[in-house]
Amino acid sequence: MSEIVKSFLFFLFGAGGLALINIVQERWAFRAKRKAEKEDRREEKEDQLKKITQQLEEIKEQQKADNQAMSERMEELEKQNKALKDGMKYVLLDRILYLGHSYIRDGQVSFDNRKRLGDMHNVYHNGLGGNGDAEAVMHDVYELPLV
Repeated sequence: MSEIVKSFLFFLFGAGGLALINIVQERWAFRAKRKAEKEDRREEKEDQLKKITQQLEEIKEQQKADNQAMSERMEELEKQNKALKDGMKYVLLDRILYLGHSYIRDGQVSFDNRKRLGDMHNVYHNGLGGNGDAEAVMHDVYELPLV
């Protein structure tokens, strides 16, 4: 065998061989550690994503509950508004009929009183959706002589 081959075998099986084996083992250990760290980071990201997804679901549920509560409150307010509107409509109708009959009984009406009564009737009829119950009285009031 040649001297070079003997030297190489001596090196390979001697301290140099051990050093080479040690370097290869360290390289494998380094790669395994790096792979484990990457997997740990990936798992952390997945956990964070799961937490964020869970928080989003909780927010959606809370929004759904809030929307339901607001919808119920809106319905309640609409009912109250309708009741107030209906009440105001009947109060105005009563007032229009009372004043109209008073003016008809007196046989005359002032310009200002007729204008005020006409404005009330307009609010009753157009603003609150009155049904025309005061039309006959208003017609008679407009026929009265002005004082």
